[in-house]
Parts: sequence; structure tokens; C-alpha cells
Amino acid sequence: MTRTSPTAQPAGQETGREAGPETGRPGTRRRVREALARARGLWRDLTGESAYDRYLERYAREHAACPHRPDDAHGSKHDSGHGSGHGPMSEREFWRARSKQAETEINASCC
Repeated sequence: MTRTSPTAQPAGQETGREAGPETGRPGTRRRVREALARARGLWRDLTGESAYDRYLERYAREHAACPHRPDDAHGSKHDSGHGSGHGPMSEREFWRARSKQAETEINASCC
């Protein structure tokens, strides 16, 4: 019978546990979750699914100091374009406006 030497364990796995944040090296599960989150974000960007999220971020950025009055210093740009109330469009309104814009603004050029 041949004796085999024990295999060397990678750093952080000597105890059988994954390295935690206290060691500065994320564990395998955490790396997988982060990779999946990045892949999901890329997929959402590619398919256009993240467009509403970007709209909300932009709206919040542009109207951060807004006192929520349509007659304020913003002028005609201040109106959200979907009624008399002030605030971002709902997700349903956003997708309807986006598809209407795609149908009406036809780009006939190749570039």
C-alpha cells in the first residue's frame, strides 16, 4: 500500500471555511454572487431592461433641488410630460412613451 502525502490547501481554507472579509479575500460564494450580479447588470443593459432605472436616476439627479412646483424656475422643461402632476413617470408610462418615440422618430440613415 502506497502512502500519499496530504494535499496542500489554498490559503484561507485550512479550517474548511471560506475566507471572510476580515482576511481581505472574499470567499467563493461571494465571488460567484458578485459575478452573477455583474452578469445580470450587463444582460439588463444589453436588453434595455435597465432603461427605466437609468431614467429614475437621471430624474432624481436633475430634480434633486426641485420644490415640486411646476411653475418654478425650471420653466417648460420642468413638466414631466405626463399630466399636470409633478414627478417621474410610472414604469408603464415610461415604456409607452419610449415605444411611441421609437415609432414616431424613424431614423432613415444608416449611421
